[in-house]
Amino acid sequence: MGRLAKLWELKVRVAARLEEILGEAEAAEARRDHHARRPPRPCGITIHTGVGCSMGCVYCYVPDMGFPMKPRPYHLSPLQMAYALAVNPYVLPRATLAAYGSVTEPFLPETRDLALRYIEEVYKWLGLPSQVSTKALLDEGLVRALARTDPRISVLVSVSSLGEWSRRLEPSAPPAEERIRAAGEAARAGLSVALFLRPIIPGVTDRQLEEIVSLAAEAGLRYVVPGMLRVTPGILRRLEAVGAPLSPILERLPRRPRDSRDQVPLRGSDIKARLSKIAGEYGVEVLPAACSHNIIAHGEYCRACRLGPCGDPSRGSPVDPSDAQELLDVAGVKARVAGVKDSTLLVEGETREVRRARILLEAALRIPVAPLRRGRAY
Repeated sequence: MGRLAKLWELKVRVAARLEEILGEAEAAEARRDHHARRPPRPCGITIHTGVGCSMGCVYCYVPDMGFPMKPRPYHLSPLQMAYALAVNPYVLPRATLAAYGSVTEPFLPETRDLALRYIEEVYKWLGLPSQVSTKALLDEGLVRALARTDPRISVLVSVSSLGEWSRRLEPSAPPAEERIRAAGEAARAGLSVALFLRPIIPGVTDRQLEEIVSLAAEAGLRYVVPGMLRVTPGILRRLEAVGAPLSPILERLPRRPRDSRDQVPLRGSDIKARLSKIAGEYGVEVLPAACSHNIIAHGEYCRACRLGPCGDPSRGSPVDPSDAQELLDVAGVKARVAGVKDSTLLVEGETREVRRARILLEAALRIPVAPLRRGRAY
């Protein structure tokens, strides 16, 4: 049995053992949860440590998604969360990236303990490379706790602005300057930390780029991950209410958002280019995406998308199509590996099966995977 098929065998064994520990009632609850069935996003499988957030950041999409402002811990126990991911047909142990902190701040008082236990148990049972994004201060206790969950965990500290703008935009979050300084201390203590410059708000963040990068470099941070603002009608209204200039935002919109759940990302390649120039002057590296830092933190290599390659090239390995096919076979994916062309693994079959094959193989091999149709890759 090849290396990739062994990962699937591990997944089956872990799921069986966790089901035995949980019992049928708790296992059934976990199987009904969306963590047991939804596919990963580009940054990895997003894991909800809670629902809702009390930080009140005006640019946040959480209230527009219908989540409450009063946070509550997620309803699954840590072992149930590990089990839900173990039975998820898109998740592969030791390969699929795990991203914590998507619809809440993971380290709120209401969610901190559960978030840490989720990361610890998921890593213990499945070995998923862990990443967490946070606006919390990385104090000594939190740094020690995070290091116990996954020794190489990737930590993204979110900042969007400094000074008065930070107080307006993130009224209940710790001051951005303190977040950056604490992040630098955590990095010196051995944690893999990057500045998450997100969201970049035109008219606000772009006017503070050098100040933000300078502060990050002074703190000792080596990486910054940028991300442009995404807007809904509600976000636009809230930004206007705190005095943010709307014209620089509106002129970068490819289209107006249709409703409260329609999040439209702004164009910002010129801002990111300027950020790269400034960061280079301060010895800070701009990474193309959040998952890039997860790859780097865990000493891996990935060239699965056009934004890469990321990480250590010496960690790349040759592609064995027969090994890839064996993984699909043991996973019950009805798709065929058709070969490799221009460093891309080609797969053919029905659309749904090819989609699952692509997700599993890109996670396992960290290379591009594309469908083959009529002898061509699309």
